[in-house]
Amino acid sequence: MANNSFLLFQKQNTWLEQWDPRMKITVSLIFAASLLLNHNLILKTAQIVLLIALWWVAKLSWRALVFTLLSLTIFFISTMIYRSMLITNPGDTLIHLGALTYSQQGAIDGILMCEQIAGIVLLLSLVVRTTSPIILAEGLEMILKPFKKLRLPVHEMVMMFTIALRFLPILIEEVDKIRKAQMARGGGFHRKGISSRFRGVFPMLMPLFVLSILRAKELAVAMESRCYQGDEGRTPIRLYQMHRRDYSVLAFSAINLLLVFIV
Repeated sequence: MANNSFLLFQKQNTWLEQWDPRMKITVSLIFAASLLLNHNLILKTAQIVLLIALWWVAKLSWRALVFTLLSLTIFFISTMIYRSMLITNPGDTLIHLGALTYSQQGAIDGILMCEQIAGIVLLLSLVVRTTSPIILAEGLEMILKPFKKLRLPVHEMVMMFTIALRFLPILIEEVDKIRKAQMARGGGFHRKGISSRFRGVFPMLMPLFVLSILRAKELAVAMESRCYQGDEGRTPIRLYQMHRRDYSVLAFSAINLLLVFIV
């Protein structure tokens, strides 16, 4: 919570930012599917290396990358322990500690699961940090446009997603202010002991809930004062067109998914 820039789009004029938003969302879904379906350690490691290379191409902060991966430490540890207890093969034991048997197959499967979690998180981080929320919402709305024929409120759903994405850093700032106010009154997270810190969470929830309701009310009044009526009569401010680089990236993603099926 100390650095909200990790959650914000920062314009760098890089190659990834020039991608068509429709293609970027589609490629992200294809790559996520290949991560979930891939059970080959070498191929999945290569996919993680590719995501880190794209992070470098996007000129994103390496400190943000380390922060993102370290925030998943508890998931990595619990996943390795869980897979080691679930997968045990006789004669394949690496470590035996009481009732816990750690096999080679369990270790490989745990590493695959950890790489899968890290890959999905890095992929989502790349999409959010290299795409403006407005452009991302426009691309998502264009992809979901056929569902409008089924009378689904596509525009309203995308608008809710955009608002949630834009207000997430603001809510984090509110949490930090409430935490400091609780500490100034002798409560909060600064006390020792897990139980004391856990009890300090609940006094923060009510003011955060009230502030969220007030912000939602202010936003509703502001939208009504500007005569916002949903998708009716609205025209796009930007027109998107697929280029050769977009088709090339899309083809590479399809080849990657095909390679996963072959392996």
